[in-house]
Amino acid sequence: MRRFATALIMLSLTASVWAQQASDSASLNPRALFEKGMNALAGTGTSRNEQTALDSIRRSAELGYAPAQDALGYFYETGTLAPRDTQEALVWYRKAAEQGDRLGQWLLGRAYFTGAGTGRDPQNTERWLRQAAEQGDPFAQYLLALFKQERNDYKAAAEWFHKAAEQGLPQSQKQLGLLLKQGRGIPENKVEAYIWLLLSFEAGNHTVADDLKQLEAELGSNQVELVKTQARDRQQTVSRTVVAHGCTGWAGEFSDVPAPPPPDLQRFCR
Repeated sequence: MRRFATALIMLSLTASVWAQQASDSASLNPRALFEKGMNALAGTGTSRNEQTALDSIRRSAELGYAPAQDALGYFYETGTLAPRDTQEALVWYRKAAEQGDRLGQWLLGRAYFTGAGTGRDPQNTERWLRQAAEQGDPFAQYLLALFKQERNDYKAAAEWFHKAAEQGLPQSQKQLGLLLKQGRGIPENKVEAYIWLLLSFEAGNHTVADDLKQLEAELGSNQVELVKTQARDRQQTVSRTVVAHGCTGWAGEFSDVPAPPPPDLQRFCR
């Protein structure tokens, strides 16, 4: 009987040690910490705990997990869960960017482009935006095109606007359409200009209305009807809702300088 009791005690102690080891392991697992933080942001009432979310995501970021670093940077940039601090946001975006994370690279390049948290820095703007753009990030491609356009490099601007336009960004479709209309950096093509401007307009960018009217007058009603058909065909492959794969739907996404995606959508943006 005594031996049986001793065995039970030993089993209980062993189970307690295993449980503690599992708890310690989880506390050092950056991905698990990040998921814990994101879970704490979901739900309502007692199931939602913003302090747990911030603490867990911060710990994950400190352990080097790029998605957590992006999320923490977002919190500081927007003043969500943490006091607004654009310089601190820059620190965390850089940590993610230096690991090759394309979302972190876009957001870091964006900060250097706008001067948020730092002065405008052309060299770092191009460095980080290019790295993200070459990984296929449409927002980085668009901002890199704007950067090139600012420096009158219209050829490079047209190339990057085209890449982002094909990924459904209406602000990039607008800029590409204007370059085609003007023949800047790319051969003048009124038909292609009309297609891209119409796609931008249909996506909600109504600032192109006057340019569309001008092109309609130049092309004539018969050709406009044919071009509209081409635009509708192309829309099937370049609509943001089709090509975004979930990386869409936040306030400021289609601003002239796109806002960063919130953490619950960031996983779709890398």
